[in-house]
Amino acid sequence: MILRAFALSCFFAATATTGCAGGHAVMRGAVVMKIDPMTAHVCLGNGEVAVNDRVRLYRNVCEPSGRRSVCKKTPLADGKVTDLLDEHYSVVTFPVGTTFEEGNTVEKL
Repeated sequence: MILRAFALSCFFAATATTGCAGGHAVMRGAVVMKIDPMTAHVCLGNGEVAVNDRVRLYRNVCEPSGRRSVCKKTPLADGKVTDLLDEHYSVVTFPVGTTFEEGNTVEKL
């Protein structure tokens, strides 16, 4: 358990310092920064999404099951790509009242 916690903290430290640009395959679709209650920077860039593309926001819900955790994607809301920042990042807007946080996942519809 201690080794697993150490490995996870190393992973999160590495991804936090390199961000989407350093580990795009691992971070793909992650909400990396909440700009305001309706808007987020997402690790989906130019070539993966375009302005006005529809996306779906998910929260990963994990529960222990024996020696492993079982995780499932829970849909939270649909949103729209409103701006492309570069080859790694875009801006996505969600409907008023959507509850989301950094670390949630976005997938193109």
